[in-house]
Amino acid sequence: MAQSFVSENQVYQLLSRVELKTPKHIFIEKSDLIQNESAIKKAGFALNEEILLKGMADELWHKSDNGALKFTSYEPEKCQNIIDEMNSEVSKKFDWRGILMTEKVAFRKASNAPSEIFVSLQRDKCCGAVISLGFGGLLTEAWARELKQSLLVWPTSVYSPLEALEELEEHWLGKILLGKVRQEVALTSRAQLLEFLNKLWRLDLVMADEDISLIEINPFVVDGEGEFIALDGVGQKSSEPHIEPCPVPMQDDSFLNPRKIAIAGVSAKPGNVGGLILENVRQSKLSDDDLVIIKPGVDSLAGIRCIADITALKQDPVDILILALPAASSVDMIESLCEQGGGAEVVYIVAGGIGDGADQNRYGERLETLLNSRRKEKRWCPAIVGPNGLGMLLAPLRLNSLFIPQRKLNVNFDPESQVALISQSGAFLITRLSRHSNLSLKYGFSIGNQLDMKLSDFMALMARDRSIKVLGIYVEGFVEGDVCALAKLVKQFRSENRHVVIYKGGRSALGQAAAAGHTGAMTGDYHVQKRLLQKAGAVLVESFNQFNAVFKWMAAYPELHTLGKLAIVTNAGYETVGSVDILGDNDSGRLYELNQNNQNQLRKVLARHNLDGLAAPANPLDLTPMADEAAYFDCVQSMIEFGAGIVMLGLVPLSEQLDTHQLNQAEEFASKLKKLAEYSGRLIGVVIDAGVPYQAYKAVFEKQGFPVFDGMDMGVLGINVLKRSR
Repeated sequence: MAQSFVSENQVYQLLSRVELKTPKHIFIEKSDLIQNESAIKKAGFALNEEILLKGMADELWHKSDNGALKFTSYEPEKCQNIIDEMNSEVSKKFDWRGILMTEKVAFRKASNAPSEIFVSLQRDKCCGAVISLGFGGLLTEAWARELKQSLLVWPTSVYSPLEALEELEEHWLGKILLGKVRQEVALTSRAQLLEFLNKLWRLDLVMADEDISLIEINPFVVDGEGEFIALDGVGQKSSEPHIEPCPVPMQDDSFLNPRKIAIAGVSAKPGNVGGLILENVRQSKLSDDDLVIIKPGVDSLAGIRCIADITALKQDPVDILILALPAASSVDMIESLCEQGGGAEVVYIVAGGIGDGADQNRYGERLETLLNSRRKEKRWCPAIVGPNGLGMLLAPLRLNSLFIPQRKLNVNFDPESQVALISQSGAFLITRLSRHSNLSLKYGFSIGNQLDMKLSDFMALMARDRSIKVLGIYVEGFVEGDVCALAKLVKQFRSENRHVVIYKGGRSALGQAAAAGHTGAMTGDYHVQKRLLQKAGAVLVESFNQFNAVFKWMAAYPELHTLGKLAIVTNAGYETVGSVDILGDNDSGRLYELNQNNQNQLRKVLARHNLDGLAAPANPLDLTPMADEAAYFDCVQSMIEFGAGIVMLGLVPLSEQLDTHQLNQAEEFASKLKKLAEYSGRLIGVVIDAGVPYQAYKAVFEKQGFPVFDGMDMGVLGINVLKRSR
């Protein structure tokens, strides 16, 4: 993408349009310097006034490092000599434009702290407009290294100037500017600081009008009136305007409730991908008459009608066409489908090698050009899912189009589920289902490379289905501009008390390279993406363990509104110690604190179960291996009655007191706990830290819908993440 440099004199012009202050200045172009000897004499400065001479040149980002900045006094002849020397030096590396002469600005300074301000306004491909603000001046990079939060980052689509001000007031820079640091006086007022931020938001709109992708001002300072004045600035103009992604046109019914499906690439060979897909799809509520195989030379295969090619679909169209074909054949078939002007509303491409790291033949470009041109000309084309898509799950139809054999993954369909999962990686989708045997999804999508249908398109489908209360997302790369679209949908979800959990892969440089090779999608700057999506209301997780833990809690309690204080009841001392370690000193306040009355009541409960000499009434509560199901239940019920909002129940099943083999008492216990959770509206999580012989015991609690964890650390980890995101 061709881009051009925006020099300081041009930045000053832009700032003036939003009434941001700049020094008194004059720009003299190189032609005037050569042809008009009196240009410097007419600069408008008083004789001997202190000024700055700044060389302006294309792509000159750092003037002081390249001999293009000089402090001097205004004496025309002296200035001319300096300018001539500067021109000679700068022209060796850059295309000289002229000289910017500015007054030397007197500004307020904090006596014992930095007070210069760095501001960046960037129109990011993924996240839209982003304003960043932090410590400025010559030590900008040093402050960035030393401070944990050197820059405040505000995506303008989800932040208002007032919300930015509230964050700035808690930042060291804001405290210095407002005189909230010991022995410092205020350099400006809160009202002036808010007005400054309002002008930055307006400057962003000017940038949009002028197709400017970046402006950096370093520094802004506070003048004698407490207002902000820019001392330096540069920018970059994009020759191509930012284009917001458009939703892919499609009929919701065609995708979420298909009536007819065609599959290409089916054979009788063992392990054939098309054959596996067909086998799974045949188990759905669709009849064999609703399925068709595209296969020349045969009338039927495995009892399903076959057609020779896609021409038959023009007169007898399907809702979804699944292409289990090589990359080249898939592209050819989509081109033929477009050429004939119909046949399938949605095409699902299974193959990789289209628009990713393995695409040596530019199939991705070919398809994108085809789709873009046809939509621009308002000609028919299908919506494309993938490429590199593993399949999807639609519980209302019991439809499974994954090419994973049922003996490897037995999907638990639940049309009443309030949970959906959208994953760019098909493997992530199926491994979540495999790891969490009680995870029931209403919808599950493997979306692949997002060549056409983007993450926001899938999320929009989920937004329209109000029964979906919890949406999990795994994404490796965002299509240009799609983070903004996602943020708006996240805000919609949260306004309706619906929850979105996101794991973003490819955050490190190596991770980005791996994601690009796998999905061919844009990764972008994770820090900005995280700020944008978190502010919109998403729960951003940093590891697979965090995703698993949070998703388990949310899937079990999709109507979750608020999180109360935590109580921990276990029969193992190490779990009581470890749970507090996981919470950490900063989060220990999340534990419900038993008052004297609570302790007295709990002491009576322990005595009733002959545990008064073995267990102390505390939170976390260690019941010792002598506790049976009745003792557990009464203690959990007590913690809830006391006021705990969440109870983590640790069951080390090797205790002789617990029914882990016959499971009759275990089932009755789990049923009573379920009724308690439903009646009280509180959250109960179960930890069973034991091996393979106790899988059936775990399943008792999973069948009741509890989030069941293999260790106390995982259960508490999920609560920690949820607490921090609220």
